[in-house]
Amino acid sequence: MTIRRPRWAWLLFPHLAIIIGASVLAACHRLPRVALDGGLDKLGHFLMLGALSLLAVGFFGAARWRRVVFVLGLLSALEEASQAWFPARTLDALDLAANLLGVLLGATAATHLARHTTGYAGAQVALRTRDKLADAPISPDDDQPDTDRFPTRSPP
Repeated sequence: MTIRRPRWAWLLFPHLAIIIGASVLAACHRLPRVALDGGLDKLGHFLMLGALSLLAVGFFGAARWRRVVFVLGLLSALEEASQAWFPARTLDALDLAANLLGVLLGATAATHLARHTTGYAGAQVALRTRDKLADAPISPDDDQPDTDRFPTRSPP
């Protein structure tokens, strides 16, 4: 099955480039001082990681939202922990909390969007299929080839 991605999900890559660029600028003391003052820092963490999560779930499909949240949460925690080795950066638990909250809310928004948009990344089909597979009993016939759809050729 081919995953049909919404066009806006491709914004994941430029958005990721912006986040990486901001991290590099922060490590080099090149971010404007206004970006770090008065709580704008926490808001930036929340919005940037929330948007990243929304776009990543849109790109990879709503059926994989748990993996996306896990990977983004882990990478966020590792990035925040790595700031202890950079003199220009500070390790801050509130930054990590803003990141994780943004990741969770972004993924929640994307899965909600997937359930209410037809054709969105195959989300409705994936969710229905997953529910059917979870409820379906396993039988010995499941291991047999489906000869109706894929006829086998007999040797000459």
